[in-house]
Amino acid sequence: MKKEQNTEVGICRISIASLRERPDHQSSLVSQVFFGERVIFLKRKNKNWFKIRCHWDGVIGWIDPKQFYFSDQFDKIISLDSSTFSLEYIHGLSSEKSTIPIVLGSNLYNCDGLTVKMPFGKFQYSGQIIDLKQSNFSRKLLVTIAKRYLHCPYLFGGRSITGTDDSGFIQVAFKLIGLNVPRFPFQIAKYGEDVGFLKEAMPGDIALFGPDAHTINHIGLVLEDEKILHANGRVKIDRLDHQGIYDLELKKYTFKLRSIRRLFSEIDY
Repeated sequence: MKKEQNTEVGICRISIASLRERPDHQSSLVSQVFFGERVIFLKRKNKNWFKIRCHWDGVIGWIDPKQFYFSDQFDKIISLDSSTFSLEYIHGLSSEKSTIPIVLGSNLYNCDGLTVKMPFGKFQYSGQIIDLKQSNFSRKLLVTIAKRYLHCPYLFGGRSITGTDDSGFIQVAFKLIGLNVPRFPFQIAKYGEDVGFLKEAMPGDIALFGPDAHTINHIGLVLEDEKILHANGRVKIDRLDHQGIYDLELKKYTFKLRSIRRLFSEIDY
């Protein structure tokens, strides 16, 4: 990413920060920022609202700066080692003064398996982690991580285990195997490689749905045995065929299949 002159960079210092469409707590939720994730400062409305761009996916919105640590040392903060992530649903990150509850997918800087050294403090963390430098990544691992979101409630703009939309939890699952993917379905529709037929799809591929080929409004993660993991009311598993998603509870089709994308090809199952 090209450095902008006098750019400030922020690191989320709470469990989950809301990224909103406008500088108003009643404004629509665009996305969420997890503990340890970095944002680039764009402009300030007042002391309560900063407009930022998410460093990992480029999504722009408004945040409450009191929930972030900001620094003008752009190169230093961007280059910090943040290749370790929390794998626990929710787990405490403790210091001498307090404990911060962090969620699945949070960034743990300079983590040695017990100690986490953030720019704003040193913490102890005893929960399960995943380290990009030491893990063997596969489609199976991607699916296993994504399934941790099962029964998580649907939340428009969400990407955490407390609430996620259809693309949010999928983005986090890919993050934890070291791949940055776009935040929104319409972006994912242009990402990766097209899989021509459903019978050629593999677990970990992305199925895209919509009323027509030019309007993608839902995505899901392809599983084995003609199943799909997706968020509709909650994160759930339904049947997938050439028509689309067949809801196993409602006993009817709910989303029409338009295409399947493969976001990686070098990782074995």
